[in-house]
Amino acid sequence: MLAGCMSPAQPDPSPSAGGPPLATAKSIDGSYNGVTQLTSGSPEACGTQDIFSLKVRANTFQYVLQQPQVPWRPSITFAVTIAPDGSFASNAGAAYIKGQVKQGHMQGQIVGDSCAFSFEADNTGAF
Repeated sequence: MLAGCMSPAQPDPSPSAGGPPLATAKSIDGSYNGVTQLTSGSPEACGTQDIFSLKVRANTFQYVLQQPQVPWRPSITFAVTIAPDGSFASNAGAAYIKGQVKQGHMQGQIVGDSCAFSFEADNTGAF
């Protein structure tokens, strides 16, 4: 007859706490103010720079591109949702806005029917 001794079952080791910390979501909501710079198009028709201002709420914003030099579409409204990684893009036909928000700084490109711009803006806080 065999007799044996078994030790009590050991619990599985817990997952290592030595891994990288989990990223915490930081709100990007607020007012962003900066400047657009012309990158393509006629300076006479498009202007060379302009004030860029928008409000982000619940990771969304609307931006209206005024383009009075385009009689068939004098303005374009972009409805934009910012992805969890901070990227965003919105199209209206061939026109688009795209960019990135990171650490309170937003940058990107706006392309309309006859002019294109780059922009940079900083979050000035709650609105």
